[in-house]
Amino acid sequence: MSRGTMKKHTVIPLNPPTLADPAGHFDRAVRIGDWVFVSGTSALTNLSGPLADRVLPDSFLEQANTTFDNIEKVLEHAGGSLADVYEIRVILNDRNNFGTLNDIFRERFPDRGFIGHGYVAEFLAPGMLIEVEAHAYLPSE
Repeated sequence: MSRGTMKKHTVIPLNPPTLADPAGHFDRAVRIGDWVFVSGTSALTNLSGPLADRVLPDSFLEQANTTFDNIEKVLEHAGGSLADVYEIRVILNDRNNFGTLNDIFRERFPDRGFIGHGYVAEFLAPGMLIEVEAHAYLPSE
């Protein structure tokens, strides 16, 4: 198929009402055909107001679980669930939190079935300990 005849897909922004507006000029996720791409998500995603005013819990476990709850809300809005995730990118502020994160993976993704990437970085928001980006496949019926 030549470039000029490739089928174009509509990009559908996904911004569930169960989450706060994004802190920046982006969508919580986009759907392109059967694919859902969830933006970097954290425990800030459900909090409103300027980024500097959003208060995060001190606990890595609490931030991580809230982050996955927020991703789940995005996927539910798109008609899916965490079971539809095929790829996860995780950014941690401290590599020592990976063991706890791996326990969360075992709990939230008991059947595995996804590929993962992990990074250590500094975050834009003070007190932020984790950010997760997820991609899901939600075939049309």
